[in-house]
Amino acid sequence: MQRYFVADEQWSTETVMLKGEQAHHIVRVMRMSPGDVIICIDEGGQAAYSRLAHVHPDEVTCQVEEWLDADTELAINITVAQGDLKADKYEWVVQKATEMGAVTITNFPADHSVVKWDERKSAKRQARFAKIAREAAGQSERLHIPAIERKESLASLTEEASTYNHLWIISEQSAREGNHYALADALGSVKAAENILLIFGPEGGFSEREHLACTRAGFVPVSLGPRILRAETAPVATLAMLVYHVELKR
Repeated sequence: MQRYFVADEQWSTETVMLKGEQAHHIVRVMRMSPGDVIICIDEGGQAAYSRLAHVHPDEVTCQVEEWLDADTELAINITVAQGDLKADKYEWVVQKATEMGAVTITNFPADHSVVKWDERKSAKRQARFAKIAREAAGQSERLHIPAIERKESLASLTEEASTYNHLWIISEQSAREGNHYALADALGSVKAAENILLIFGPEGGFSEREHLACTRAGFVPVSLGPRILRAETAPVATLAMLVYHVELKR
């Protein structure tokens, strides 16, 4: 069943109105008609079965029929901070991190980043990343869309360290040193409702300067095993382990 995130101002007690791109998708892409049912989600993460009443390519009005009580969000709040990657790789990270349950996804310029961020295109890029997150949240049946942010430096992330319960730097240096048990220890300390900040390096990995800055700020170096993963693979592997630890293991 199709799911749509709808701004609060488009809701009333018994109806919800979808406009613009969402209305176009319902009418032109999905070819729905009055009587069809979709799921609409408000900004607070409340979802409702909604039956199409008035259908127009520019505006669709639905009747709210039943509020749902399912909760598909992770019990922990994960922020993924990724050193700048090539656009297609970072888009993949945004999509998969959203599917895995991250609440915030941000990128930052790193010493070894291959690409350089063009501030003139920043707004357009952020809008595209937000659209990818929105679509991935709908596909994975989430109730919230991750916040898409941009940090001006690694230092701006380390300055926020005190707002998190857990700080991890996913480190190829730790992997090369054979410190593979750090992840198990770090996972064992994570509890429900806590906040965790995960920092991942770019294609070229972290510099010594960045690694030292993070450890001095209290980040725990975490290895994902003896094999060095690609920059875009590491976030997905880490999130999968966190999902298992929080939701799936008994």
